[in-house]
Amino acid sequence: MNAEMILNLVVASFLSAILYVILKYFQVFKINNLQGLTFNYMTASSFAFFSNFEKNIDCFNHCESFLIYGLGIGLLFISVFYTAALTAQHAGITATSIAGKMSMVIPIIFGLWYFGDQLTPIRTLGIFTALAAVLLSTIKKKKMAEEEHHGKLILLLPLLLFIGSGLVDTSIKLSEHYIIKPDNQDLFLTYLFGSAGILGGIGSLYNRFYKKNKFEWKNILAGIILGITNYYSLVFLIQFLASPGLESSIGFAMTNVLVVIFSTLMGIFLFKEKLSPMNQAGIALAISSIIILGY
Repeated sequence: MNAEMILNLVVASFLSAILYVILKYFQVFKINNLQGLTFNYMTASSFAFFSNFEKNIDCFNHCESFLIYGLGIGLLFISVFYTAALTAQHAGITATSIAGKMSMVIPIIFGLWYFGDQLTPIRTLGIFTALAAVLLSTIKKKKMAEEEHHGKLILLLPLLLFIGSGLVDTSIKLSEHYIIKPDNQDLFLTYLFGSAGILGGIGSLYNRFYKKNKFEWKNILAGIILGITNYYSLVFLIQFLASPGLESSIGFAMTNVLVVIFSTLMGIFLFKEKLSPMNQAGIALAISSIIILGY
């Protein structure tokens, strides 16, 4: 990998890990998730549109080819977020972490099947090492009280999160391959984030008038901070996936593993989280997989 690829990989993964930190602080500061998420997507959409205003205006009349596709991914974005919230609430944090991270299996398999990515022995070793690293790094010891809800819901929600997260990553790769070009990238992201923001806005207005949930400045500010981070994390991810010669299966494996490493380090330094021997083994495997996949 060249210096530009490494930079895009590291920044995309770092910002993705920052998203988890911000969402953690949502809980600390009692941020309304729906309002914060809504202003997050509105902010990201605005940044995408105004970051390249003149070019976006020029491309505006030629956006029919990706309008519906961008709207669809945006709806998928916000749906997956709420699935993650429900999974954490009803099935526990452990199930949520594993389902979200292990979803990288879907874009990896899709890349091997659809794009014809080559599966050499060393890449196979790297991918399986990455999967093992993600699994070991996210397993935490939890009290049974956390997983107090039993039955079909525990199985259904993590499964939906697994599928949804995998579809999001796959759709981003397809967008980068078929739709996104240097002159329309920001306009595409405008539609993607904007559609998610519209859906979140409808839900927020419903809660405002029917559930009496007032809009608060702290929710708006938190959403803006999350939105800026969200926008740039996706920009750098798309740039990394568009790197010449990079196969999607390898790209997603490396990105997810780096997110795990950064998230773990942030958890240690910011929230004083402790690593079990299994978690430490997972981090070691994560570093090993990055070296193998980048070979």
